[in-house]
Amino acid sequence: MKQKVSFIEKANQNIGSAFVNGTVPITALMSEIIPELCRVPYDYLYRDDAVAMAECSLLVQEYLDIDMVFANRDIYALEGEAMGAELRFFPDHCPDYVRSNPLIRDERDLDKIKFHGLESGRFPYLLEYCRAYKRFTGLDHFPQISAPWTLAANLCGVEELVMAAIEDPEFVHEVMRRVVDDFQVPMLRALAEVLPGFTQITMADAFGSVPIVDNHIIDEFIRPYLERELEKLNMPGVTLFDTSYFGASKLEGAKRKHFEDFSIWANQWYLCIDPDLEALGIEYARRVADEHKTVLHAGVGAKMMETYTPEQIVNRIKGIMLGGKRGSSPMFFLFNDLTTNTPLENIHAAVQAVRIYGAPEADDNTAYEAKKHVSFEEFIRTKRQENTEHYEFNWLDKSKLFV
Repeated sequence: MKQKVSFIEKANQNIGSAFVNGTVPITALMSEIIPELCRVPYDYLYRDDAVAMAECSLLVQEYLDIDMVFANRDIYALEGEAMGAELRFFPDHCPDYVRSNPLIRDERDLDKIKFHGLESGRFPYLLEYCRAYKRFTGLDHFPQISAPWTLAANLCGVEELVMAAIEDPEFVHEVMRRVVDDFQVPMLRALAEVLPGFTQITMADAFGSVPIVDNHIIDEFIRPYLERELEKLNMPGVTLFDTSYFGASKLEGAKRKHFEDFSIWANQWYLCIDPDLEALGIEYARRVADEHKTVLHAGVGAKMMETYTPEQIVNRIKGIMLGGKRGSSPMFFLFNDLTTNTPLENIHAAVQAVRIYGAPEADDNTAYEAKKHVSFEEFIRTKRQENTEHYEFNWLDKSKLFV
């Protein structure tokens, strides 16, 4: 039991240290690397076995030494599926909407935007995941959800929603009102009744970035309905954390500042990752975070992690750490998706670089020392023998890990 708690405690201590001594914690978006490392079918994890998803997520998080994980579940399609949207599940990649058959085509379909209870869709799976997570870690887990704009885009089609925002804005307002009032608010209230730990609406807004949207769409359709969600939910003390919003480097001057001000309001920190970070530079990102007196969340994209050599990765991350941690607010580091094509040696090198150069005392003269890692197979063998977390390991029956 002590070892089980120590894994989570270590991650939480790293996060807490950011606000005490400036240590840089590691966060990651991990929708593909979990089934890939565990060598199980995606549809099995994402649809069939919530306990296995909780186990595999925690095991991969521990193996890779990540402090905070985002989007390890299907956070974009679960809500639409529960309304009746058509989804496809695949053994070799993540589930997705059937884009040729949107749930909402016009005003005649608006009544489909409705919460049908926690028995609908994969909500039973979601509840089982949250309970399994707590059983394995001792920590409450309240799920991340899709932001209203991105949920609406998945229901209507991305291009269709953006064009309607220009040509038929009242229709888009009605879609957004129903997404918030008729689906997400009652959904969140229902979840809060059965899951402890609801203190923050944690969202992701994949389709809220430039150039998909501009500041006009943000001002008319995105921010007002985030505010509406908080207002309609009417739970004092519950805050908003809506992440994503990329593309600041595509804007200039007052337009960029407007976009960044909104992003910081929604995120509660300044998120600057590749390609924005590569284009704007870590010094720019640090300056914006300091000006807003907020946490800097800087990170790298999948392309770098897939194509750079370990040495190139270490040098890039060293520069990000040394330029980003020296400011008036803490810094967090983000891997914006560890994909199927990301070599394990690159991930290990990147994590070690953050641990070394993200330490408070590290400077330009600090040497990089590579860390030896066992294979994931050996890690799983050891975990099965110790099993202080009381994992079930039933997912190994579906896995090709030891074949």
